[in-house]
Amino acid sequence: MEIKVQGEFVPVALVALAPGEEIYCEGGLMVYSDPSVRTAVRALTQGGFGQVLRRTMVGGLPFFFHAFVGPGYAAFSRFTPGEVRTLELAPGQTVDIAEHSMLLASSSVQYSTSYVAGTGRIGRMIGFWLDRLTGPGVIAYHGHGNILGFDLKPGETMDIDHGALLRKDPTVNVRAFNQPLGGGLTGHALSFEALHVEGPGRLELQTVDPTAGRSASG
Repeated sequence: MEIKVQGEFVPVALVALAPGEEIYCEGGLMVYSDPSVRTAVRALTQGGFGQVLRRTMVGGLPFFFHAFVGPGYAAFSRFTPGEVRTLELAPGQTVDIAEHSMLLASSSVQYSTSYVAGTGRIGRMIGFWLDRLTGPGVIAYHGHGNILGFDLKPGETMDIDHGALLRKDPTVNVRAFNQPLGGGLTGHALSFEALHVEGPGRLELQTVDPTAGRSASG
């Protein structure tokens, strides 16, 4: 399998699939493909039926993925400005990707999810899901805007906007908190929810919040 990133403003991942090679992704991401590429449905059953309903009905994650089987070429895009990165996962290597940011993954990559709880405060976000991908295999993901990378040392911390989180190692801990805008009751009333991250591990951020205008969480 070969993946080439094409385009600059709104890039695509062009995948060359050998006979029998398969990738999967969310529906609605294919731009074009060879007629020889077959399509199928890949159900998401990890965690049991209850968790599947929770992450699809509440979290907005897809109930199933689309699969594409070679031979042939197929191109995929998030149809928004940004960057596309590819990553070769070693056997047992795991990464967490922000929801609706994974572009595609080879069929050998195991899919599950990780949940980051919100603060539970009225008017603030209730939490969000991350796609958890485990190798071996290749993945491609889309960062909205530009992608910024950091290698956090043990105990090293950062505070970030929740819309900026793109990719992290599972060793990077993420916790939601309310950031007051000044002191007193007014500062607390006008607070916004942010994320506190702590290393060790790789962290990647995106410079455009894909949920901007669709979220009331600040």
